[in-house]
Amino acid sequence: MIVVSNRVTIPDERVETFEERLRTSYGIEERPGFRGMTVLAPVDAEGHITMTFWETREDYEAWRESTAFESAHQEASAERAFKNGNTVEVHEVAVDRSTTDSPVHVSEK
Repeated sequence: MIVVSNRVTIPDERVETFEERLRTSYGIEERPGFRGMTVLAPVDAEGHITMTFWETREDYEAWRESTAFESAHQEASAERAFKNGNTVEVHEVAVDRSTTDSPVHVSEK
């Protein structure tokens, strides 16, 4: 399992639009290997973090190369919403101590 995180700083006047766009599917739920998405809004931090959970890196890469991904990212105003660009990181899940009730549960029980 991998987690792809994307940290973005959004101007206050664009936060609502940014979060609403992430509530729209664009077909990601139907992608093979997709396990979920979590969006973190800053409280005592700088910027939003989106995290997508994938079975394999290949599943994530197939999403990145899909027309559904292109549709999800085609609106130029989305990229203009980022104050300082964005930072994408890919991590493999090494330890998961979540429960089935956890909002970020990734384990298969």
